[in-house]
Amino acid sequence: MFRKKKFLFFILLFTFILIFSKELKILKPPIAIKEAYYTSIHDTTILDNYHYFRNIDDKRVIDYIKEENEYTDRMMLKTKKLQEKLYNEILKRVDKNEISLPERRDSFLYYYKDLKGKNYQIFCRKKNRKNEKEEVILDVNQIAKGHQFFDINLLEVSSDHKLLSYSTDTLGNEVYTLKILDIETKKLLDLPQITNITSFAFNKYNDGFFYTVQNEISRSYALHFFDMIMKKDTLLYEEPDEKFSVYIYKSKNLDYIFLSISSSKTSEYYYLQSSDRELKLNLLVKREEGIEYSFDQSGKYFYYLTNKECINFDFKRFRIDSTIENSNTIVKGNDTLMIEGFDCFEKFISIYERVNGSKKLKFFYLNTEESKYYDFEETNCIFYPLSNISFKRDSFRVSYNSLKTPSQIIDIDVWSLKGVVKKVDKIKGYNKDNYQTEYILVQASDGELVPLSLVYNKKLKKENMPCLLTGYGSYGFPQDPYFSKIRLSLLDRGVIYAIAHVRGGSEKGRKWYLDGKLLNKINTFTDFISCAEYLIKNNYTSPNKLAIESASAGGLLIGNALNRKPEIFGGAILSVPFVDLLNTMLDTSLPLTTGEFEEWGNPKEKEYFNYMLKYSPYDNIKEDNYPPILVKSSLFDARVMFWEPLKWVAKMRENKLDNNPLLLKMELTGGHSGSSSKYLRYKDISFDYAFLLYYVWNIYK
Repeated sequence: MFRKKKFLFFILLFTFILIFSKELKILKPPIAIKEAYYTSIHDTTILDNYHYFRNIDDKRVIDYIKEENEYTDRMMLKTKKLQEKLYNEILKRVDKNEISLPERRDSFLYYYKDLKGKNYQIFCRKKNRKNEKEEVILDVNQIAKGHQFFDINLLEVSSDHKLLSYSTDTLGNEVYTLKILDIETKKLLDLPQITNITSFAFNKYNDGFFYTVQNEISRSYALHFFDMIMKKDTLLYEEPDEKFSVYIYKSKNLDYIFLSISSSKTSEYYYLQSSDRELKLNLLVKREEGIEYSFDQSGKYFYYLTNKECINFDFKRFRIDSTIENSNTIVKGNDTLMIEGFDCFEKFISIYERVNGSKKLKFFYLNTEESKYYDFEETNCIFYPLSNISFKRDSFRVSYNSLKTPSQIIDIDVWSLKGVVKKVDKIKGYNKDNYQTEYILVQASDGELVPLSLVYNKKLKKENMPCLLTGYGSYGFPQDPYFSKIRLSLLDRGVIYAIAHVRGGSEKGRKWYLDGKLLNKINTFTDFISCAEYLIKNNYTSPNKLAIESASAGGLLIGNALNRKPEIFGGAILSVPFVDLLNTMLDTSLPLTTGEFEEWGNPKEKEYFNYMLKYSPYDNIKEDNYPPILVKSSLFDARVMFWEPLKWVAKMRENKLDNNPLLLKMELTGGHSGSSSKYLRYKDISFDYAFLLYYVWNIYK
């Protein structure tokens, strides 16, 4: 009996050791195989041990991705219940039937439905009469069946309301294929397959269409016209300069097609009359290095923006029967006023400005040539035009929100400037008075004042709170203070959400962008660190509670901040991060590289190479202690290649001295924007939040 018990004891002990050993093996971080690859340029040799990651056909690469994903899954098992709780919280706020406000076009009302339990939208219309029956134009849920990823783009209804154009991407690599649907029969037109489409417009007669396509390195480079009667395709324009991309768009009165040929800092424009059977391209303005334009049309005039005389853009016009040399200025930009854009209608023009960093909406009246601002409830807010398809109108629809104000759809009478709230995004139990926003100017290392926006639940306010700081600072894209229902799961757990409006964006005007690009790029990173240090110094948070996150070019910011001062951060999330700057910019065979020279510089020029080498995240990883980090990417990302974050994680594992978790989640479907399914997106966000709450802030519920 004793021997039997002893034997059972050893069997149980041996089983336990096997299980425990397996668990230890699984929880051991993957280590990638190193294979030396050298790049020599400008008397400098760069070693890259993970260059071979670019070859997806290499079994070592696939195996390593699988190991990283398995490791991440095991490490996040502890957060499974927390993820489920967060996901259910999100669903309670967002999972409901939503029907958009109808937009009237001629005798039809167009709208879409976002229904509970459905991943994609349903596009509908009905006649603008009482008791008219609804007509489903396109149910994206139906055409997405059988695809793990499905994205739809370029939706346009023809002016006779008989055809619907749209394009689809089923991988996430942003290679779209054109479809044209007969709305009455619900059948697709029998057309030659057009792939790589980037922009689209029907002609005046709806028997042909203009479209642009991209090449193998994702540059939109050529304009075509397809005659649907003759089944004939005509090449109208092809751009040879690899820095320039071509796109088309249509004026709201449907009379003109504009062809934009632009790099990130230089523009050239043509127009076609959409009724012109001769397909004649007419020059509006030739390219001039460093000069940008954007055009629209109403009445007898072409209207346009340009930075030719003012860094923050002037708004001008000239008669259609004249030339740009005979232009008159309508609104002049200045050091504190930047004109971001405009839309032309029959009787007025809506103009979008930033005045001292705040977004403004102005109406210019064509009959009196006067202009007036519409006042929103808050100054630190965001608005954007919504629908406004019809050229003839007396109202203007916007979507408005702020860090604490849920989205409102407002119809503004352009003459009286009275706004009527047509729809409010209602959230059960939410009271915006329970939340506090702050707008702070933080002194940067060179004395510049960097805006910092905060929001938190003031009922939970105390010193040294958990904080999530985000930023971007590239391409002149502003990071505006928008409301998020999903973010409430953090705010209601006592987390501060903060946005650093760093240089490289355009929050404070065009100069704000120029001061954060090319040989000024390091300002973006030092601005962000100054904001982080301000939050710590003023007891909003502390280093172990300060998490940082961003995506794409924002990953360059986060990767750089971690290299510079890892000790002031408690955690980080990098999504589809652009972290291998130097290697990518040295390879012009990759998508977008040549066009990006105007943003980062050309490393084949020594001055830019030396400067980029100073801050490229992958090249500046050092032996140091780093906080918990989550990196997310996608195998089919066409903007930031999958191997960039993969290489960064492998090199970080090789160098970091701590035992903090470093997790990589590589999606095997989807693209730069992640999953196309709304429910999978909610799960992804729950995953991110669980990582921060568990591994950074030690909040387990």
